[in-house]
Amino acid sequence: MSQELILNWLDRMSESVKQRDLDAHMELVSKKVLVYGIPNRETLGYYDWKQRRRNEFYRQRLASLTYSNLNIKTITLRRVGFEVTEIMQATTGQKVQLEKEILLGQEADNEWRVVEETIKNWHRI
Repeated sequence: MSQELILNWLDRMSESVKQRDLDAHMELVSKKVLVYGIPNRETLGYYDWKQRRRNEFYRQRLASLTYSNLNIKTITLRRVGFEVTEIMQATTGQKVQLEKEILLGQEADNEWRVVEETIKNWHRI
């Protein structure tokens, strides 16, 4: 069940970027989210994430997100933690590969959203 839940969440994240659907994208992100490991930033919160995606969608800079190398690390009743490789492809064709740890949490409305993300490593490919 946990792997299916994660794969569904990753698919929805990818599709929201492909469709440039900011509302659908942000529905997958907790309002309490914290992102660690971004160069020159201590953390990134919900509104920072939303502004960044709005800009990428509006300016048509982000073409796709794809995922591979899923490795489930933690499973509890309302939390699932995993490592994954994310490829961000720009509309210019440039790609960045990110190694991430993602923690999904089931919130009060029973929806699963990212509550914490740590970027462990990234490089252009």
